[in-house]
Amino acid sequence: MDFKTIVCKHEGPLLRITLNRPEVLNAFNDILLREVREALEAGYHDRNVHTFLVDSASEKAFSAGIDVAYVKDMDGWGTREVGRELHKTFLALRTVEKPVVCAIDGLCLGAGLEFALSCDFMIASERSSFGLPNIHRGIPAIVEAAILPITIGIQATRELCYLGEFWDAKKAERRGLIQQMTSVEGFDDAVNALCAKLMKKPPQALGTQKEIIHKWMTTDLESAIDFSINTVVLNWQTKDQKEGMGAFLEKRDASFKGE
Repeated sequence: MDFKTIVCKHEGPLLRITLNRPEVLNAFNDILLREVREALEAGYHDRNVHTFLVDSASEKAFSAGIDVAYVKDMDGWGTREVGRELHKTFLALRTVEKPVVCAIDGLCLGAGLEFALSCDFMIASERSSFGLPNIHRGIPAIVEAAILPITIGIQATRELCYLGEFWDAKKAERRGLIQQMTSVEGFDDAVNALCAKLMKKPPQALGTQKEIIHKWMTTDLESAIDFSINTVVLNWQTKDQKEGMGAFLEKRDASFKGE
């Protein structure tokens, strides 16, 4: 597929999606949001793709947030549609039944932070910073910022949303916003190591687990538990599940084939 704002590259079972608007620090417009969804959809239906990695072509940022040029002349109805477009893309990241790793090296702000939050893993270099500075422009945080209380707790969420101050990578890791902080020199190796771990896992089981976790986040407790009990029945019938149990009993490494 030909894209204008992202670059997609197959690296074995990994599909790397690179945000490619470095001239505006990968600020989101309607084209970028749509193209990310299209890449996720194509990768989901490609049996050779096991894991997604989202990174940036910018040397300064993962994403600086929404593109001001995209929204500055919109009326209220237009801004509502922008919110819906953002949510479509973030929801696609949260629900595509394959793991998504977000590699952050630099600024991760506003809608860029909401994008990263929607991925399964956030790994960042020590020079990265995170924030919701939109409050300084009279704009409250919306859309997938709603995940923040689940991720970091209500007090830390208030701090990010009310103050609009940036968190450095150390604070982001300490407060549970990201899974891992690395040195700049070790960033690529750490990202590759995480993706390699994911790609060794049975694909269908990972997809099922992601679907279950989404239900844990979005439904009441008893419904979520009931869903997970029923859903695991389907996974129990896969060849990979039989291989995993057989390998355990035979004391050998499992060989998963996505079947």
